[in-house]
Amino acid sequence: MSAPALDALIVGAGPTGLALAAQLARLGARFRIVDRSFDRARESRALGVQARTLECLDQIGLADPLVACGRTGTRVAVHLGARRVAGITLGDVRATDTRYPFILFVSQAETERLLNEHLASAGVTVERGVELTGFAAADAQFVCTLRHAGGDEERAAAAYLVGCDGAHSSVRNQAGFAFEGGSYPQDFALGDVEADGPLEPGAINAFAAGGGIAMLFPLGRPTTWRVIAMATERAHDMSPPASPATAGLTLAELQRMLDAPTGGTIRVRDPAWLTRFHLHHRQVGHYRAGRVFLAGDAAHIHSPVGAQGMNTGIQDAWNLGWKLALVSRGAAREPLLDTYELERWPVGRFLLRYTDRIFGLVTRAMSAGPVASWGRELIVPRVLPAVGAASWLRSAAFRFVSELAIRYRRSPLAEEGVPRLHGGPRAGDRLPDARLTLDGEAAWLQRVAAGPRFTLLRCEDARVRDERADGWMDAHRDVLEIRRLSSRATPGALVDTSGDTLKLLGADRGAHYLIRPDGYVGYRAAGPDLEGVRAYLDRWLIRGAP
Repeated sequence: MSAPALDALIVGAGPTGLALAAQLARLGARFRIVDRSFDRARESRALGVQARTLECLDQIGLADPLVACGRTGTRVAVHLGARRVAGITLGDVRATDTRYPFILFVSQAETERLLNEHLASAGVTVERGVELTGFAAADAQFVCTLRHAGGDEERAAAAYLVGCDGAHSSVRNQAGFAFEGGSYPQDFALGDVEADGPLEPGAINAFAAGGGIAMLFPLGRPTTWRVIAMATERAHDMSPPASPATAGLTLAELQRMLDAPTGGTIRVRDPAWLTRFHLHHRQVGHYRAGRVFLAGDAAHIHSPVGAQGMNTGIQDAWNLGWKLALVSRGAAREPLLDTYELERWPVGRFLLRYTDRIFGLVTRAMSAGPVASWGRELIVPRVLPAVGAASWLRSAAFRFVSELAIRYRRSPLAEEGVPRLHGGPRAGDRLPDARLTLDGEAAWLQRVAAGPRFTLLRCEDARVRDERADGWMDAHRDVLEIRRLSSRATPGALVDTSGDTLKLLGADRGAHYLIRPDGYVGYRAAGPDLEGVRAYLDRWLIRGAP
């Protein structure tokens, strides 16, 4: 063996693998992260970072730098052929329980760059040009064979193996996971280009006509526009017969795919990156097989409707990371790892079904038939402005697309205590954010209460004493932080002078919340009695563990 056994080997250094590595690093796990590619993504690829993902990244100090790299709101200009018919503004949803009430439009390359820099600052090396060629179980661990760029091979021992290696995952294939689903029949083209024509600067320009769809996103760099086009039947027929859908794309082919939906008004030039692709909708039946885990595109792929693919992968990693680290350290019990699949598989399934239905609806609506054409001409100019003007509808859509509404109420990790607390986020829900003060300085609830430990949030508890006097609290001191939330200024306490946050939590008459390291509510109850918290922690954690 090249080194002592690792807690985990992460295969794949895209956003999902990098996020998992960041979690494991801050929680003290021993791991390696390898990727057969020689460089990180330099193309734009995914463009949308959702609010919940930004809340996760904020735990490691990356949310604000990422926001500074992108756009926090933009307009969508809808064109039917050459005619612009409607516009709608994304953003300005006025969500009050998050610091990120917007969709952030930023290149995936920037997301990966910041994650790579963060890992480097933590002393983590992303090993590129290293491919997993095989693994075998041996004595509660895996012996993994890694091939380096020069052809040399090494064996590495790891307790757990995590496949974050994308849609063509070698971990998934070698471990025998079934990847069920199918692909859409349409051909798609993707490219970072310069473009000329009736485009609204700084806006997402969407075109639909002639059975085709094209969208141009404001990119900034390496080019002004990212274009996604769906081939019409006519455009597909015009492609050279020798060019399969998986082959490279030429600028001329991209132009032909744009001509129908844009009415020939948009001309593209100076490409930085072009590719042709098919969309798939697939999910594995399980996210775990013994000591093998899958996350991100290795576990689920779907239509990019909603801009949630990369975000869902990062959140898979955020859910798995703290559980894997605590179990590996001997601080948590093995059944904690079962909750990864129990919580994240339903999220992937729902996302796949939702994007599949929306994609089907959009492609039918944008078909070349006379009924669809009549519907576009009549409905879109009337409906879209109304949707944009309805703040409640924008807010509801944002809660869903932003992934703030994801919750794990049916998870074994979600427990409602006694006396039951009425109002506020339930066990399994995300902890809302709120602006408070701490010793006279501004503070945010999530920054104080979310990760890297469990946080016991005691609300309006007037007793002043050393909580560590309780033996069970002291036994969990390495994985448990205690915070007090009060309406009165008290040294060391989070202070909510307006009382709004206490009301938001349903805790203005006293309550306590146990917050998981990923920012979700694990346990809650009314009143000051902490016996339920003790039982909850003893169920999942090991007393006195490091």
